[in-house]
Amino acid sequence: MIDNSNRNIIKVVYTIENIQINIIKSNSVMREFMTKIFDIRNFTNWIKLFTYISATILLIVNNNFQSLIYIIPTIVLVFLVNYSRDYFIVSKNKSIVYIIISMTFEMILILSISFFDKNNINLLLFFVFVSSTVIIHKFIYSIFLIIVYLSSTFIIYIVQNGFTQAMQSFLAMIFNYGVAIAFVVGMSYLVKIQISEKEKLARMNEELEETYKKLIESSAAAEKLIVEKERTRMAREIHDTLAHTLTTLIIQLEACKKLASKAPYRLPEELEKAQKLSRSGFNDVKRSIKALRPEVMEEKSFFSSINAIINETMENTKAKVTLNNLLSKEIKLESQMEITLFRVIQESITNSIRHGQASEIEINMEIKDNILKLSINDNGIGCSNLKKGYGTQGIEERVESLKGTVEFYSSKGKGFKTNVLIPCEVL
Repeated sequence: MIDNSNRNIIKVVYTIENIQINIIKSNSVMREFMTKIFDIRNFTNWIKLFTYISATILLIVNNNFQSLIYIIPTIVLVFLVNYSRDYFIVSKNKSIVYIIISMTFEMILILSISFFDKNNINLLLFFVFVSSTVIIHKFIYSIFLIIVYLSSTFIIYIVQNGFTQAMQSFLAMIFNYGVAIAFVVGMSYLVKIQISEKEKLARMNEELEETYKKLIESSAAAEKLIVEKERTRMAREIHDTLAHTLTTLIIQLEACKKLASKAPYRLPEELEKAQKLSRSGFNDVKRSIKALRPEVMEEKSFFSSINAIINETMENTKAKVTLNNLLSKEIKLESQMEITLFRVIQESITNSIRHGQASEIEINMEIKDNILKLSINDNGIGCSNLKKGYGTQGIEERVESLKGTVEFYSSKGKGFKTNVLIPCEVL
């Protein structure tokens, strides 16, 4: 029969679930406060603890001392089993066997209280059981538990009161508590969704923080790499410019030194050439520092710039430079390609004169199968063991920056040869 105790149970259930609803629907300030104090999992645990205490109090009020000797320790045991499953079994990813054993044991304990509880107060314990199952485990588990619980309760009623009275009591319980059971399951499922969303948001925040840290580290590394590359490029630009200009200038000054005694009337003319060279080199250094193209390439086309540096070399040195250009004058290369080729030719001429003491230099250029081929040969003294200096390293870096390859060949007394291959798309 349904008496005042049963109605008290319903009030307690609805009070508990209303607390959860209020928490879920609370304003943003309250949610922020709750998040700082304890998360929703902890709050749910407080609700469970409150329910256990409420059930204990109701059982104490509605049962005699002899019954309480069994009921109270059983409730304590139910409490421990439930929390141990939530915090020890699930958190340590134990197998489903452990979970089933724990749930079965808790179900038996709750049902055993029914033999002493004539007012269905043990339903409060069952609500906690179902709620925690919905939140932590799969939804289907809770449906299975409800079926098992109701079936077992019906069997207990039959054992205690016979089939007819058992059927009446069972139907009355379904009518009075069915909505409460559905309410508990539904609200628990909403809590589960909110927990899942919160954990998902926390994982996303962690991933975003990790991505942000990596981005900062990558930015710092990229910035460092860019600075390093720019330093190398600027050093290479200055070296290429100074090396060529100073080599030519030294040769010009040596010529002036000889002319001072043999043909002094030509000295002013040669000194003027040396002065022009020094000024040109100085201007090139300034332009390199400003990360601009070589001055000659600012004023002339690529092919004209190559011819200019060849003419300058032959005018100021005894070396003869021949250019076999198989490229059409109408062909236009990418700007960076033109600068690279200009610097490679410039550096190679400088090396041939300064290190190889060459009197003849031959330059060949052609494009075949979208590959630009550049070869520079001289008749200098050559070398048996090639030691790459800053100039040859600069040539390699320039060519490799365009995904090209460069090879150096030399032997004692047989000159020096540089072969360059660069993928090329004609504009």
